[in-house]
Amino acid sequence: MENSKPPSTGANRANWTSCLLLGISTCLLAFACLSIIQKSSSLAGLWLPTALLIPVLFHHRYRDWILLLCAAALGIAASHTILGTPFFRYLPYLLNNLIEASLCADLLRRILPAQDPLSGLSSWMKFLFVAVIFCPLVSALIMLLFILHVHSPAELQSRFTTWFMSEAVAILALTPLGLIYQRGYLVKLITSPRLFGLLLTLILTLAAGFLALKWLPYTFAFITIPLLSAAIRLPRMESFIIFLSMTLMIALLHTSGIISVQPHLADQLPQGLIFLPLLLILMPANAMAMAMHALRTEKSHITQSENRFRNAMEYSAIGMTLVSPEGKLLQVNKALCHLLGYEAEYLTTLTFQEITYHEDLGKDLALLQQLLNDDIQSYTLEKRYLRRSGEVIWAFLAVSLVRDEHHNPMYFISQIEDINELKHTEMTNKRLSEALHEEKELLHITLNSINEAVISTDRNMNITFMNPVAEKMTGWKEQQAQGQPVGRIVRISKGAGGPLIDDLLQFDINENLHSSVERSLILHGHHTALFDVQLAVSPLRTLKDEPIGIVLVLQDVSKSRELMRKLSYSASHDLLTGLSNRGSFESSLKKALNLTATQRQPHGLAFIDLDHFKAINDTAGHAAGDELLRQISALMQENIRNSDRLARLGGDEFALILFDCPQEEGLATLQHLVDKINDFKFIWEGNAYRIGASAGMTQINDANITGSEYMAQADMACYIAKHNGRGRVYKYEPAQKTATAHTSGAVPPEDHQSGTEVSR
Repeated sequence: MENSKPPSTGANRANWTSCLLLGISTCLLAFACLSIIQKSSSLAGLWLPTALLIPVLFHHRYRDWILLLCAAALGIAASHTILGTPFFRYLPYLLNNLIEASLCADLLRRILPAQDPLSGLSSWMKFLFVAVIFCPLVSALIMLLFILHVHSPAELQSRFTTWFMSEAVAILALTPLGLIYQRGYLVKLITSPRLFGLLLTLILTLAAGFLALKWLPYTFAFITIPLLSAAIRLPRMESFIIFLSMTLMIALLHTSGIISVQPHLADQLPQGLIFLPLLLILMPANAMAMAMHALRTEKSHITQSENRFRNAMEYSAIGMTLVSPEGKLLQVNKALCHLLGYEAEYLTTLTFQEITYHEDLGKDLALLQQLLNDDIQSYTLEKRYLRRSGEVIWAFLAVSLVRDEHHNPMYFISQIEDINELKHTEMTNKRLSEALHEEKELLHITLNSINEAVISTDRNMNITFMNPVAEKMTGWKEQQAQGQPVGRIVRISKGAGGPLIDDLLQFDINENLHSSVERSLILHGHHTALFDVQLAVSPLRTLKDEPIGIVLVLQDVSKSRELMRKLSYSASHDLLTGLSNRGSFESSLKKALNLTATQRQPHGLAFIDLDHFKAINDTAGHAAGDELLRQISALMQENIRNSDRLARLGGDEFALILFDCPQEEGLATLQHLVDKINDFKFIWEGNAYRIGASAGMTQINDANITGSEYMAQADMACYIAKHNGRGRVYKYEPAQKTATAHTSGAVPPEDHQSGTEVSR
């Protein structure tokens, strides 16, 4: 059998060795052909270099063609030079040969498969049309252009047919051998027992051809017989070797004058068509070789398929049997014998009806009838069989039907898999499944009825379950969230503007229990509101303590947190003005002292007391006084920095901390604040009122002095400012332990009167 390993077509790389071998081969072939031409009256007897170059180009990459064509051209040119042919005389023919080989190889690469170019009759027919007919015709037409001006029409016709026939016969004889040749074939052939048969067939075929040429009438009709015999008996490659050998023998005998290839047609055939009979006997021989190759290949595939099926059936782990349309077991494998407890010889005397449990036989026969009627292509069935011991066992049956070429049923292929243990545990599994389903339903009902959001994940932290409360809080439906990463659905931060918690599995609930209200956990819902939540994370683990996911429990504590925020706000803020109260202010003062101690920051501490507030409060009422305090608080808040802290200490007394503020800058800020209050016009029930303010300031620059001492200093400075003309700003002087007026551009205002507006 011919080796069917595909050649590496298209992957071969031309190297200097291959180019050298090609050059030498074309040189020798061209020298032999040219030597024959010089002894013959025709233009060319048989031109083999082109026939060799075509398969070489076919098997190599396009990028290597230039080197190969140059090597072939040098080889042909060398043969012409040896024989003394002038350069410009053979140059057009050389170029024509190269063009023909390139065109033919390119077309063959486009229409033939790369792995096995001549794999069947269809590919051989394409080769015949392109390589044997079309390309030699194109080459002959190009040749005519070279000699059109020097020959008569009769000579042109003779040279055209001679060129075409010499190229066509050579390509048909040699090129197929090159297309299907595989590297290492000759070594395998020499070491193979087939070598003797090939040599014997070659000798007998050539001898028969010689005898037919020498003495028999209708020479080529008799030559066809040994060629067809070789094509039938030998593999494709060896047949092509014999075809090439016969072609070369006939050409040599003819050109040497030993025989004439057309003794009975000398008057009918022109000189140019001298090898036409040879071309006609090679084509059926080639076609027969290709047909036999396809037949052997198909037979090999069938044999391999049968062997694979036989081995698969015999050594299959599940029971297999071939069953006749009547139900008789035709062939069984070892696994089925072991399953049913029968010997193979005895089992093939039974029918499948005899080994089928009676309650399952009806359904099996019904499906079998549908298969015979061609209603279905195959069927599967769980059924019970009777073992030889009488035991009933369960098996999974798969049946398909094999039909002949007339679509008549031949036999069934049945595969029988033992599922007895599975069926015996099926009821137990069913009960367990029902119990598990009940537990799952109970769990779902419980989880759906509680007020906390419950979310579970798998080992990859992808969500597997969400109860309705979780859907409402996250803004995701369970179907949408399933399979999504938990971090994408459950977005929790520490505080409304704080960073998101990246790893919920590592969340420490104890750490969060001590967080402030502002740093408590916030759930960011998808297109829903923000929720204050308490989070509990419980890992899920297997019996081997391997993690398989987590369970998140989220409790909405927004209302309680809001109440805590309100209580916290009330505890630290003045309810009338919204400013910090005394307690909160003292905490801010401690913070300022700490910054002075650690970072040596200077701060300003000021007391502000409103002038004439009691008069307005007594005249217009407490409601007016309250509104005045709210407006004055807003006015002062607008004229200080966001980092400063303003507080109402009680009544009409206010305190201010100017963080990280030098004394002169603080005094200027305080003076600006007093000026704003002095210029403020309060309107109540159509009446305009003016008030003023007095302020005292001390500088916080020594962390060893207590906050109460600093507050006493600021209070002293304010008291002095209020009793020295009001509307003034005084600064505390630590050396004198008294206060002096701030006079940097400030002009003390006159006293203001209560009642109607009085201009300053």
